Amino acid sequence: MYGEIDLETYTLSIVRLNSVFQKLETSDSTDDVKEMLEESLNDLEQIYRDIVDDLNRDEVNLNEYYLFFQNGRRTFPQYIEALKSIEAEELREVAGSLANVFLNLSKIAEGFQGDLNER
Repeated sequence: MYGEIDLETYTLSIVRLNSVFQKLETSDSTDDVKEMLEESLNDLEQIYRDIVDDLNRDEVNLNEYYLFFQNGRRTFPQYIEALKSIEAEELREVAGSLANVFLNLSKIAEGFQGDLNER
């Protein structure tokens, strides 16, 4: 994305994830839930790769990331915990992979905050 986070895709992924958690509370069907988790996983993995690529550039406008990571420091751990608590066997693998993406984003958020405090 070159200095910008794809906030539209991120927002759709989060809305999709919130729908997953709601469906898991109200239904035993996991087929559409698994598909929704996989779609969020694909989107968030791409966002993660784009962020890593952008932050590894020589010139980075950190202001583009400040609010995203500030919010992420609060929300990423909540999603990690919620994904790790999914009990359905057929969803554990994709939920675990998605939790790992959030963990990686969380690590960047923590490091990003440290970098800002040093400036």
